[in-house]
Amino acid sequence: MRLARGRDAWILLGLWLAGLLLDVLWLQRHGQPPAWDQGEHLSRALGVWQVLGEAAPFDPLWWHRLWAETPTYRGPFTYLVTAPVFSLLGPGYGSAILSNSLFQALLLGSLYGLGRLAHSRAAGLWAAFLCGVAPALLNQRSDYLIDFSLTAVLTATWWLLTVRVLARPHRPWLWSLGGGLGLGAVVLTRPTGLVMLWLPLLALAWMALLAPIQPGRPARLSRLAQLLLAAAAATVVAWPWWSQNWLTILSTVNKARQWGVLYQDGLEANTLAGWLFYPRLLPTMAGAALVAVVVAGGGLSLRRRHGAPATALPWRRLTWWLSFPLGALLLATLMSTKDFRFVLPLVPQLCLGLGILLGSATGRWTTGWRLAVVGIGIWGALASQFALAANPTGFPPRPPIAGPPWPLEAIVATIRQRSPHQLSTLAVLPDSQGLNAFNLDAEGRRQDFRVAARQTVAPVDQLGGDLAGFDWFLLKGGDQGVMSDERQAALDGMVRRSPAFQAAGRWPLPDGSSAELFERRQLSLEVTPVACGPDPSLQLDLSVEPPAPLRPGSEAVLVSRLRGPAAQLRDGLLLLDWRQETAGGGLPSWRHDRGIGQGMLRAGSSACLEVRERLALVVPAGLPDGTYQLRARALDRQEQPLALRSSPLPLAVAADGAGGGRGAPPNRIDQLVALGRLLRRGELDRLFQQVGQINQRDPQQIYLAQAERLLRARLQAPPPDTGGSDLEDLYGLALAQALQRHADGAVDTLQRIVSLEPTNPHALMALGFVQLYRFHPGQAQVALDAAARLDPGNRTLRTLRAVASGLRLDVAGTLALLR
Repeated sequence: MRLARGRDAWILLGLWLAGLLLDVLWLQRHGQPPAWDQGEHLSRALGVWQVLGEAAPFDPLWWHRLWAETPTYRGPFTYLVTAPVFSLLGPGYGSAILSNSLFQALLLGSLYGLGRLAHSRAAGLWAAFLCGVAPALLNQRSDYLIDFSLTAVLTATWWLLTVRVLARPHRPWLWSLGGGLGLGAVVLTRPTGLVMLWLPLLALAWMALLAPIQPGRPARLSRLAQLLLAAAAATVVAWPWWSQNWLTILSTVNKARQWGVLYQDGLEANTLAGWLFYPRLLPTMAGAALVAVVVAGGGLSLRRRHGAPATALPWRRLTWWLSFPLGALLLATLMSTKDFRFVLPLVPQLCLGLGILLGSATGRWTTGWRLAVVGIGIWGALASQFALAANPTGFPPRPPIAGPPWPLEAIVATIRQRSPHQLSTLAVLPDSQGLNAFNLDAEGRRQDFRVAARQTVAPVDQLGGDLAGFDWFLLKGGDQGVMSDERQAALDGMVRRSPAFQAAGRWPLPDGSSAELFERRQLSLEVTPVACGPDPSLQLDLSVEPPAPLRPGSEAVLVSRLRGPAAQLRDGLLLLDWRQETAGGGLPSWRHDRGIGQGMLRAGSSACLEVRERLALVVPAGLPDGTYQLRARALDRQEQPLALRSSPLPLAVAADGAGGGRGAPPNRIDQLVALGRLLRRGELDRLFQQVGQINQRDPQQIYLAQAERLLRARLQAPPPDTGGSDLEDLYGLALAQALQRHADGAVDTLQRIVSLEPTNPHALMALGFVQLYRFHPGQAQVALDAAARLDPGNRTLRTLRAVASGLRLDVAGTLALLR
């Protein structure tokens, strides 16, 4: 037996190495960049790889950073497996694709185990071979998406659960623990994958709940305990990521559903075509000719079998074996959109059934039949991946495309050459398969994380904000892609006509068009290494355009030059106040706070830097005429004062003063404080629309952390004549904390707000929402009920109260609110 197992292991290893060789040959001939989803997955994987390279497992903030890299329903498990491959082979699209070989090993091993459990060693080996040549699996193995890794993890989890249910192992507790860990891994891969196991999970729960009430069988009480152990293991694995991101996970699942309805072919379940779609598709996913030959041979073997028939499979075992594929197939059929990737985890189950047919056939003729199966399988694999011959699979082939390269590397390198010591954000207007914001962002991360690429999201009537908010734009001729619309076309024209921008590069594209890179003539941020002088303090020089006097309510451009040690500048904060010369207590003034370089400095080992910034300076409306003197302060990472020498910049304000100094990017800290005012007034739609626009311009949302630090500093020691109020700063602080998912801090801030402004229902609703996010429904109910008494007609409040009642298991209260 041990010898046979060793031989099987060598066969499986050979299958895996053959598949790896096929993938390497495919990659050597493929020269295209990742497309849309592939680019986003690659970008996420590179982000996870970067965070893992700075591992600090005993620091809760490090774990927060790690889980924040994957805030959507696309979980981090695939990227966590990819990260070591980046370290071994180097970061890039090819390395990411080759990481699928690790999941291939898991898939082959799990399927072999299922085959042995269902029938025999031979059935397991044949199932693994069929899985290795299935064209749909080959298609996804030579791409970088989550579907292949989800297929492997689901198959492994199904094997663990099946061993526990059917095999009666010697250590059932250990297998229950393994099944729970597998379920947690499914959630970490893609939470929606868990619903494919809905029927077997329902069966497990039913058996465990029935066990305690079955007379005469006290040993079955352990089933419930083992089920609880599995649930606990799954929770321990998945909860840290899920609890931090559950809200964005659910929202992105809904967005993906809406996108599928709009952009994918819908075959509803109320049509015959919708019910037949997957049953007709699945044989081609495993290889149509291969399936036909296996089924025909299996049927012939059953007809020729003499003597006593084989023992029928007990109906309970058969029900268990079919629960996963039939439950998942039913669920996929009921969905309004159809795609082969949605049922990819069913292909190994089909291969398992075919492997049982191959392993159970007897007779001298079966040798030729099996050799034919091997030949057709290899033929189909080569035809699918390299189009070397006629395709016998019926599934669309995916041969490598060598054509002319897309200039992603050159575009990013051009920006890096111009701005080597900072993170630059590129606004990408085209959305074609070969050139889009996703694959450019991945390329920017690959090149030392110096360039981030983003799509523009501002509506047509607010494109001026995007024009002012980005220093770099990428334009394209010809076809713009599926998601491009009149907004991109209008912004394209604005960039080309604007005197503030100039051409920085042009590249021909394989589709016959060209890509054009535009840069702002005067970048909003420029970072230059300088020699360190004898004075260790920071040196700040300021000027304003147009020159004073400035008109109240106008916008000017504040130009700053700050020199000093790079270590202090990288995480430093700058607080600027202008006050009247004769200001007494309570007289108005205004301020301009920001992170130095807005958090975009990436200076490496440079000892000292000069940071030059051009940002919009907003003069408050209603400010009295007069001359205002500057008070400048700088804080380090721990909010401790830094030595700062600044030249005076008195600003005169007059009703007939100058204005209109537009064109510089807005100060994101000022924008965050303004968003806090929207939160205070309950204008949530406007708030989140503007948050989305700001987040595109600050790709890592650094402004949120900077705003939290700055507002804490303001609240700890507020100047007596800022002209603002604690409440305004508190609302901004609460918003910054909530958007970073710092729920505990947001609750503390909102409770302070409620104590100062107890009659504002919007503050109470925000407090209740954050308490729900923390899974504290009782405390949420108190805040939401208080808000409802102040604003009884608010429908959002009613929904939140229903959610809180549901989490408290108050069925009557939930139904009453829903009615």
